[in-house]
Amino acid sequence: MFKLPTCPYCNTIYRYRDVKNNNKKEIKCYHCKNIIRTSKIKGYIVSGVILTALAVAVNILILNLTADFITSVIPITIISIAAVIMFMILSPYFTDYKKVSGVSEKEIPSKPIAEQNGKMKRSVKARNRKANK
Repeated sequence: MFKLPTCPYCNTIYRYRDVKNNNKKEIKCYHCKNIIRTSKIKGYIVSGVILTALAVAVNILILNLTADFITSVIPITIISIAAVIMFMILSPYFTDYKKVSGVSEKEIPSKPIAEQNGKMKRSVKARNRKANK
């Protein structure tokens, strides 16, 4: 679960920045051009529970080690802020991409869209001509 999401159709791994900046429910894969549904709630719940439990445990430990309330407020505040920052940094790793239910496997192209439409790059056409000779 602690990995960057991949396209369920072509297994393209998305970059951290692309996942973090995405706020849409459905996106189009930049490689195979299929529509993908994003799911962040499950990952947010898991990472939120883990980081909250860790912050609470450390805060309780600090309260038990220090006798004075004033000296324990600053470390507790710092640890709580650090937990929120860690949640924000790790949230793209808990994002999941799923297939859209309306698209069947037969509609998914086996070749890239550019090859199906006849819009191949010049170098690809030349390479194919050389391979056929």
